[in-house]
Amino acid sequence: MTIQAAFNRSQFKWETYMFQGDQYLSYRLAANTVSVGPRGIAVGWPGLAGTQFAEGIDAMVPFSYPPVISTVPLLPTEKDYVYIFRGDQYVRYDFANEEIIYGPLSIDQYWPGMKDVGFDRDIDAAFMDHRGDFAQVFVDTYIFFKGDKYITYDPRADKVSGGPYSIADRWPGLKEAGFGQGIDAVVFNVVEASALGGNSRRECYFVKGDKVLHFDIEDWKPLTGARSISDFWPGLKGTEYAAATPSPPYPQVKAHADVRIAFNNPGENNPNPYGWIELKTKSGQPFRIWTQQNQGNSTPARAAAAPSMNLPFTSSDIASVGAYVDEYDALSGDDFLARGSKNFVGNGRYTLSSDDGSVDIDITVTDR
Repeated sequence: MTIQAAFNRSQFKWETYMFQGDQYLSYRLAANTVSVGPRGIAVGWPGLAGTQFAEGIDAMVPFSYPPVISTVPLLPTEKDYVYIFRGDQYVRYDFANEEIIYGPLSIDQYWPGMKDVGFDRDIDAAFMDHRGDFAQVFVDTYIFFKGDKYITYDPRADKVSGGPYSIADRWPGLKEAGFGQGIDAVVFNVVEASALGGNSRRECYFVKGDKVLHFDIEDWKPLTGARSISDFWPGLKGTEYAAATPSPPYPQVKAHADVRIAFNNPGENNPNPYGWIELKTKSGQPFRIWTQQNQGNSTPARAAAAPSMNLPFTSSDIASVGAYVDEYDALSGDDFLARGSKNFVGNGRYTLSSDDGSVDIDITVTDR
């Protein structure tokens, strides 16, 4: 089965993660060996357990940090955070602490301009082009692929910076090799200067089916034609990651949920909630509809949130609505807003409370 998504955890260590259905493996490009897996996404990425992202991933890009200024506190190391996309949703994931920082959230709502160019759902592949100048001031660009088009996105300006462009017209050699549309994954890599005796060089690997194409980003030209994954990455030989058969489809969409969440703490107009809210099916399977970790004053949801997402089950399959939500308070210690669950009895409001407040969860589930 073909590789569905790929991601380099660190821009410097080049540990590459390849995803296929609900499984993944870790691959070392330099050594051409599998270091971890295959294993379940829910096992190796435990923060994704109980979410739709544990069943399959469309694309991933690392978080882009602005240049560090000595007068402000240092940000976490760049390897820690990653954006994970599936369908019309995404999450921001803390790799080091193995937890979702926030999400699922709508791509349309939080990635400005993506809907206008048709990239607000079902992204085929993505990578972050990480380049530096002579002063080592790094400039990052996200590149998203879908169908026969691609766009560029400026993560620091938080906007679409170019496109949609034709893949065939702007990436020389891809159309001739059969990569002009339907790219499954892209692996970004940097060949360090020490290995060349000169400047470091950026490159990427396009994956489609059981083929891979090596591309030189510096000279903007292909270094190979379409090669067999088994031959190009011999560590994958004999595995399903080198096969041409399609990956298993995602679970069928059976319903859609529109959710409105209000976080209430008497006397506070702008709480900083963190924790999780989930649906649980009658079979005992949890399905996360909101997650947010304690990030101080940097959280996207304060007094309210409005997630909207597809469900792989119907309204009649839902057993309960549960929550575990606290509120960040730098002065007096964190407050408790919601604990526990309530039986799901249909569309409407579910209020869960705790010592210091409550959470109102208005749910509308529309069966397909």
